[in-house]
Amino acid sequence: MDFKQVAKDILGRTIEEHEGIDASVIQKKADTINITLPTTLFDFYATLGNNALFVDGFQHFAQIDELVVNDNKLIFIQENQAVVYWAVDLEDGQTIYQTTDHNFEGIVNWFKEDFTLNEFLEMLLYFQCVMSDDGYHEQVSSGFEFFASLDIELYRLNLKTQHFVASLEEKSKRTIKGRGYSILWNPTTIVMYFTDAEGQANEMILCCSKDKAFFDQLVADFEFSEL
Repeated sequence: MDFKQVAKDILGRTIEEHEGIDASVIQKKADTINITLPTTLFDFYATLGNNALFVDGFQHFAQIDELVVNDNKLIFIQENQAVVYWAVDLEDGQTIYQTTDHNFEGIVNWFKEDFTLNEFLEMLLYFQCVMSDDGYHEQVSSGFEFFASLDIELYRLNLKTQHFVASLEEKSKRTIKGRGYSILWNPTTIVMYFTDAEGQANEMILCCSKDKAFFDQLVADFEFSEL
């Protein structure tokens, strides 16, 4: 995956060298813990490892010196409440596992996810933007200034809003559908929602945008609430 290009598309600006971690620093840590860092994860850290929005905006990537291994799995990210941790299998460099165990020096119960490392990291680039507060956006000059959400019950009761959200998918330049989520992107707006087994929205719909007119339309016409 070309992290620099995807991040550039999302932020609408060039990704600077200082936003990544020097490759020699990453390699030194890999050598210290005697692993070969999966290429995709190496590239992510080398490109965006110092970008606060992408690595810390909501879910929290481990700093390079915090990377640890358990059962041949590299733990590299924790969710925002530090309950769930995710790791990548070092044998194939793509299989993702999660756990709620925190003692990585002991025996950990790992549960295999349905997505790959590539899919996970791509989703997270957009997820972090939608879920982060405006402070992180300001730090990295993301351009996103407007944030809104829509309660799923209001969505289900309003056919007009349902048609509107469906139309966004047709207009999006990039659509990412994973196991349980859908993300719609165009150069000014990201819309994200979680989905059920049939692919239908089943939790709150979230949006971040650089377009005030679009944001005002969400609030005035389609029952979104400003965040």
